[in-house]
Amino acid sequence: MKLKAGLFALFLLASTSVFAQFFPARAFVTVLPGQVTAEVYNPYYEPIICNGQVFGQTAYGAVYNAFFVEQLLPVGGYRYASVNALPLNPFVTGWTQINCRFARFW
Repeated sequence: MKLKAGLFALFLLASTSVFAQFFPARAFVTVLPGQVTAEVYNPYYEPIICNGQVFGQTAYGAVYNAFFVEQLLPVGGYRYASVNALPLNPFVTGWTQINCRFARFW
């Protein structure tokens, strides 16, 4: 019984430690008729690395997106991502999904 509990604990530790290092970032989304912009800021005292997507839904229902991968944000730094629409099909809503982790260089 102790062997099963030990193996389960080892499996749980190994499977969750990979996902525990990521955290959702607080992003600011600006929706304009022609553009949806997401802004992420690093408020920590260490650099972070972020991955994310910005989405915009138009008046006719089409959803456009843009993404960024492994963007390094220094202390106090910003990163922006935006998606643009056609003039006759403006955006009505927008959202973002951004996950970050601390940059470990050692």
